[in-house]
Amino acid sequence: MINLIIQFIRKIKVNPAFWIVIFGAIFTGHFREIIVWFFVVLIHEMGHFAGAHLFKWRISRIDLLPFGGAAVVEEHGTRPFREEIWVAVLGPLQHIWMIGLAYIFYSLGHLSQGDFAWFLLLNFTLFTFNLLPIWPLDGGKIAFALFTKWMPFKFAQQHFLYLSAFLLVAGGAWQLYQQPNHLNLWVICGFLLVAHFLEWRRRHYVFIRFLLSKLQQNPSKQMRTLIVSPTASLSEVTSLLIKGISHSIIVKGHSPYTIAEKDLLEAYFYNHSPESAIGQVFR
Repeated sequence: MINLIIQFIRKIKVNPAFWIVIFGAIFTGHFREIIVWFFVVLIHEMGHFAGAHLFKWRISRIDLLPFGGAAVVEEHGTRPFREEIWVAVLGPLQHIWMIGLAYIFYSLGHLSQGDFAWFLLLNFTLFTFNLLPIWPLDGGKIAFALFTKWMPFKFAQQHFLYLSAFLLVAGGAWQLYQQPNHLNLWVICGFLLVAHFLEWRRRHYVFIRFLLSKLQQNPSKQMRTLIVSPTASLSEVTSLLIKGISHSIIVKGHSPYTIAEKDLLEAYFYNHSPESAIGQVFR
């Protein structure tokens, strides 16, 4: 346990926007509140870190952000659905036991009603905010995992980011209209917009990493058949692949034939141009 905590601390990286929130809290005389908030965020992120460590994910760093934190992992979009859901929810779940512990202290008279109410509000706010289906919040990661479970990865990736950006712009605009002088709200919305822009720019890299993971992993027990035209490019066919499912590809024609998913991916990465027609690659 101590070794896990030491590893966690070594991975922490403080985002510059985080200091804006800290400075604002100290400047307005809320030093005690910001210290409590800081430790609540650390425990939240410790939940993610413990889950990722349990499933042997490669963890690059733990970012402390204006709205809480984010665990940056190398396995984005490549791990089994069950693992991705557990790692995402283990952060918000920490707020439940923290509220329960605070209630015990309040019941024993060690915590005033006002402090308990504030602590309850803090945890409830972080819990609900982080579960919004917006990237890169925990709810966004859960939504992304659900999208990729039922849709082709490339389609799911693009349309999830469209939906997430729409929710962010619509919700952020409404909140800023209601509270135009809320500095922290401006910082949070600005950070989330930048996160969306960066994720959109790296979407091809994430997709390629997904394809490589399918190439390296053992075939799934779940199978699906794709029927494609011989003129379809390797790139077009790979865009139809779904995470967690192995595919057999039937190429239409006078004499239809079947291609294994692994053969398709090896041709895509090693033997031919991604824009080559599948009917010319496999004859």
